[in-house]
Amino acid sequence: MVNEIEAKEVSVGKLFSTDFIFAIPIYQRPLSWNKENFDQLFEDIYDALMNEEKQYFLGSIILQECEADKNKYYIVDGQQRISTLAILMAVIRDYTKNENLRKKLASYLYQEEDEYKGIPEERRIMPWEDLEKLFNETVYKVGGTNSVIQSFENDEKNRIDKEEPKYHLYEAIGLFYEKLEECFQEDEKLEQFVKYLLNNVCLVYIKTNTITSAFRLFNVLNARGLALNTSDLLKSENIGEIKDEKSRVKYANIWRKIENELGREELENVIGFIRTIKLKERAKISIYEEYRKLVFGNGLLKKGEGFIDYVEEVSRIYSEKVIDVDIYKNSSAKKNEYKNIIDLLKKYVPFSDWKPPLIAFCHKFKTDNNLFDFMKLMEKKIIIEWIAGFSPTERITSLNKIIKLIELQNDPTQVIEKILNFNTDETSTGRISRALDYNKKDSIEALLVERLNDSQFYTIYGGKLAKYILSRLDMEYWELENFQGYPGPVTVEHILPQSPEEGSEWTAMFTLDERKEWTNKLGNLALLSGIKNSKAQNFGFSEKKKAYFRYKSTPFKTTQYLQNIQAWNLNELKKRHEALIETAKKIFLSY
Repeated sequence: MVNEIEAKEVSVGKLFSTDFIFAIPIYQRPLSWNKENFDQLFEDIYDALMNEEKQYFLGSIILQECEADKNKYYIVDGQQRISTLAILMAVIRDYTKNENLRKKLASYLYQEEDEYKGIPEERRIMPWEDLEKLFNETVYKVGGTNSVIQSFENDEKNRIDKEEPKYHLYEAIGLFYEKLEECFQEDEKLEQFVKYLLNNVCLVYIKTNTITSAFRLFNVLNARGLALNTSDLLKSENIGEIKDEKSRVKYANIWRKIENELGREELENVIGFIRTIKLKERAKISIYEEYRKLVFGNGLLKKGEGFIDYVEEVSRIYSEKVIDVDIYKNSSAKKNEYKNIIDLLKKYVPFSDWKPPLIAFCHKFKTDNNLFDFMKLMEKKIIIEWIAGFSPTERITSLNKIIKLIELQNDPTQVIEKILNFNTDETSTGRISRALDYNKKDSIEALLVERLNDSQFYTIYGGKLAKYILSRLDMEYWELENFQGYPGPVTVEHILPQSPEEGSEWTAMFTLDERKEWTNKLGNLALLSGIKNSKAQNFGFSEKKKAYFRYKSTPFKTTQYLQNIQAWNLNELKKRHEALIETAKKIFLSY
């Protein structure tokens, strides 16, 4: 289909004519404007009238043509304004004593059938289920808004959740009644306001015939609210694929539940993870286009119910295994270690490429029995390849191979056996990919030790690697069944300060070359709470220890080691450094 885009200025009266029937798509947020928004819209129009402005511009809206009915449009952007204008006209209709004005406004809101002109019976705006019944009873029913006022103020107001669309509808009706009482004691003035609203208040509609084009326009032009993203596009397309109305409503509610539980950002991440699981290669075009052309186009997922069912399942896995870890309910040690590894990966590893293989494993094998062993090996792979300086392409290629491995195996133990050495000869682009041979432990050990020995270890990846390694080492020293994580923010302390004062014990104990070599090394770094870190500063070692252990203890096992050290000299630093490296080797080379 060729994209056709048309932009045109139109009055409110023209917008609410037989030329337009509006549908609010399921992907749109329900009525969410509040009292301030309603008040602002009314006051802006009223002030423009009082100031005798020839025209008041209400902004732009974006519409998508309905293929089956050229007069029907989906509101991609602007539904809050259009819905609010409809509510305002309904309130005026029910407030006025001018019968002609009442009938005129009713005709703008509800289109009566005229079989001689070929005009069907239609409601001007077709809201989604959240407000359909209420709109029928209030906006479209003559006198309907009058019944709202007293019940809302006296009985219902305190019982309605203020986030509900119903509350916002009632709030709008109440506010507009107040404004009419305040501003229009005479019908003549009210009629003047209505004429101005219908003829002099204008919008620019931007009309397109494809959803992709509509959303692209939305994201470019709309800077006022939340931009519709890939998940919104896929929601619209897949719910629209469901022909049965009851099923369509059911799956729209399922999607809304997922979005409410995960949040928009995490749902967008889930959409990306699913794309990776299905395609197992780096993205080459927009994710939405990849879904259309490759995921749906190649039959990897079925549009409609099948896709939404899959999103629901993956969202559940992601929530349980990554966001809110809930596994090994009968084994606290395994649960805690798994949870802490996941928490460390989420907090300090600056990429999420490890999440799709984890989700794919859980989805394929439907059991937690082997999940801990799988994740322990995954952690080794992730961290060693991070340490090795894999590029994003190399890293993604390596982790996507795990997804391929999961697809090929019928037993989770077979995946675990091969996870560190499952390699194909080429990447999906045909280029030779760097791959580590984990069977050659000597070379892996040399790589690990070289990076941990780096004189600038603290600065690597902006300090994230240092925090990960130190936290992971610390975790290893705990009895796992007793470890419940660390309270508050965690910071990294330089025991030998980065900028010691001249004449201090630090410049006396360490030469300039020694400070350059050892200040940012692993052995000189300690985990502290944020508060203690700020208090330690550049003190001498004995004063630092008072700050470290001000409350007698610290939750960090690797920091507790310092409590029994009398002086922090090069020998003690080296001793601790080597001990930490040995523990790191135990963690990352035991497979």
